[in-house]
Amino acid sequence: MKYDLIIVSKSDDPELIQMTKNCIDSARQDGAELNIIVIETGKEYKYDVDIIQNYSAYYSEFNYNRALNLGLKCATGDVHILANNDIVFQEGWSVIGSLMESNGYHSASALSQDAKGFKRGYYVYEGYEIGKHITGWCLFMDKFCRDIIGPLDESCNFWYSDNLYACQLKAAHLRHGLFCNIQIDHITSRTLIKQSPAIQRKYQTGELMKFKIREKYYAERERYDKMHPSHL
Repeated sequence: MKYDLIIVSKSDDPELIQMTKNCIDSARQDGAELNIIVIETGKEYKYDVDIIQNYSAYYSEFNYNRALNLGLKCATGDVHILANNDIVFQEGWSVIGSLMESNGYHSASALSQDAKGFKRGYYVYEGYEIGKHITGWCLFMDKFCRDIIGPLDESCNFWYSDNLYACQLKAAHLRHGLFCNIQIDHITSRTLIKQSPAIQRKYQTGELMKFKIREKYYAERERYDKMHPSHL
């Protein structure tokens, strides 16, 4: 099984560069077939990967899902990994594609180091709750999921991007599972905290109203589907 690892990176200082390298190196240690795509939203840096896309060559304002969509245009694998640069893959992560396929999930997440309330081992928790079932820092979607939902919703620039993804999954009636025998650790928004307080506010609380508008749109779609099941 071939994976596309799409990493949204911001290589503005040595710490952030090393963080992206750690993400890449940890993913490679499993020996999986990887097509690694870095979407660079900061200064240019030549990572040892398959593709580097300069985000600013296409867009001016940062938008997380837009950066991922740029990477998805270069995707060639069976499963696409939508990733922050501040994550570390643990040994054995690459079985998740086969587990998704055999269990009928087109979207998936893995446990992080500090996840609570879940049994570790061969358990799958199905749902769409953000920060619980859906881990926005690292998401797995297969080609079928991508074909069904289309491009990721870009209505929010940063925060609530994973909420939008959850809305897209639910609207398309696609199952999402949290696989508890896979671990991918998240180093908690190290890139964001290096930004100014004004930028942090813009990409966090400033996004709520935009999300609420889109959430209402997807809820109306769901209601329509329930009332008109024959069109599905």
